[in-house]
Amino acid sequence: MVSLHSPAPSTRDEAEGPWLFETMLAELVDGELGLGFIYSLLARLAKRYELTDAIVVLRHESFGTQSFRLGGRPVRPAMVAELTETPGVLCEPAVVPDHECDAVRTASQLALSLHLARFNAGHDALTGVDNRRTFDHALDVASARSARYGWAFTLVMIDLDDFKALNDRAGHAYGDHLLRQFAFALRRSVRNGDTAARLGGDEFGVILASAEGAEASGFLDRLRAQVKAVADDLDFTAGWANSPKDSADPEELYRIADHRLYEKKGEGRS
Repeated sequence: MVSLHSPAPSTRDEAEGPWLFETMLAELVDGELGLGFIYSLLARLAKRYELTDAIVVLRHESFGTQSFRLGGRPVRPAMVAELTETPGVLCEPAVVPDHECDAVRTASQLALSLHLARFNAGHDALTGVDNRRTFDHALDVASARSARYGWAFTLVMIDLDDFKALNDRAGHAYGDHLLRQFAFALRRSVRNGDTAARLGGDEFGVILASAEGAEASGFLDRLRAQVKAVADDLDFTAGWANSPKDSADPEELYRIADHRLYEKKGEGRS
């Protein structure tokens, strides 16, 4: 296990340029400040001071203590006892000046906060899946590509069966629990590249990428099995529309999928 120590003052020449600022600018050119920026900082710090290891320890009100290690290496359980929950930068060897460690910690904390703010803005607070805003944007993008290139995808609309009655009978806390369980099952049922979201209330939506329609049945079978594994008293009804076969217009796809969903509701089957 690598031995980590608190940073100590150094007499190293600081006239090499504003490397921290330059790293932030480079990250902004390529995208947005986020978790990748934290690892970029640690890599630059390690190169600058010839470190063999470095960890930045951060705290966030939503997630508690978070640790990021040089090179994205895991912070192993055996190392946890050596780490403090106090935010800061730990280096091996301990040659980085305190003021530079403080600057790296502050910049990393900003990157973590921005990453979490972007995540929260695009995700449903209760379930953790995408929210309506993110889903609508993804649907617009998928529809535009489908219209231009003929790339197929399937929009699936899902409505939980008798959820209001369950919620009224067992209480809102239990209703929230069921919504979280369903979202968990939904995440386990989609593939990489698919988009899953809570659209509001007990309504969810999925975009099945590169799917021409037949894939919807397999997805719903997987979802139903996952739902039954986490909540026996929960079921759902679904309807879907395929682009470009049914339409390449997002509003029309919504209308078709929603109409088919309520047709199935009326038939008493999903």
